[in-house]
Amino acid sequence: MEDNSDLQWFWDTLDAHLSRQQLKQTKQRKVIVEHFLRLARHVDAEDLYRRVRGKGFKIGLATIYRTLNLLRDADLVTQHSFTDGRAIFEIKRPGTHHDHMVCSLCGIIQEFENDQIEVLQSKVAEDHGFTLTSHRLDLFGVCRGCHNEQSQQ
Repeated sequence: MEDNSDLQWFWDTLDAHLSRQQLKQTKQRKVIVEHFLRLARHVDAEDLYRRVRGKGFKIGLATIYRTLNLLRDADLVTQHSFTDGRAIFEIKRPGTHHDHMVCSLCGIIQEFENDQIEVLQSKVAEDHGFTLTSHRLDLFGVCRGCHNEQSQQ
């Protein structure tokens, strides 16, 4: 996990977004965001809800969803929906990009970067007259752990 000084950009961007939207930084929002940042991985609202409630905070699931949607609207998190339709959120670090491999059995999400894929995607877009503004690549399959487990059965 990053230390708090490495996340100052996140808090500054959130504060600016809240100000533009004429919203306040509430205690509940702050608790939710702090827990989300501590997890430092792909998170769904229900998992975050269990974590926050497990620490003794009386925050409802609807508040968790509203806060995650606020972070998405502030362009601080990316929302994904991989295999089961659940909304999954991750920190959207400026100037970075990665893609995902998702295990269709256990649901584990593995991030990866590959310069060759990035170059190829740009070339394909150019060949078809597109100017890329963004993209996402999600690969689905069976992870090594599930593959090994299946082969042992």
